[in-house]
Amino acid sequence: MSTQIDAVILALVAKWQALAVPAGTLAGVVVADGPQVTDDPSPEWLFVGYDGAETSEFAEGSVIEQDLLTFAKGKQESGEIKCAAVAVRGDTDISAARLRALAIVSAAESALRDDIYLGGAVMQAFVSTVTYIPTQTTAGAKVRVAFTVSYQASF
Repeated sequence: MSTQIDAVILALVAKWQALAVPAGTLAGVVVADGPQVTDDPSPEWLFVGYDGAETSEFAEGSVIEQDLLTFAKGKQESGEIKCAAVAVRGDTDISAARLRALAIVSAAESALRDDIYLGGAVMQAFVSTVTYIPTQTTAGAKVRVAFTVSYQASF
């Protein structure tokens, strides 16, 4: 079975990593392709193909395949890629953590609006859902904003 999941994830990672350069909109944010095995203490992350939850198994991409009528003419696909912005602070200021996490999502969404075709990988891609998840830990405030990039492709 062929799918555009990999092409979409790679396009999103490249698009958002380009913003994470020192003078970019996402300066200081680590853009990661999927879950990471790391002890990197970076306080700000943008995950692609992963919703940022701390569990051991993930279902972070899904595809709805074509129906019989389109099968003979080519491949059509509607898919979803889970993503997440995470902001961690060393204090308990949850509003500041929320503001930063939402700013990361906003920058990612703006970049996607600039190229909804992801360089030709899809017919359209857009942020379709956003979920706010605040946490207070002994290390301070942590906000995770999980979001879904939905896309439609024809190939």
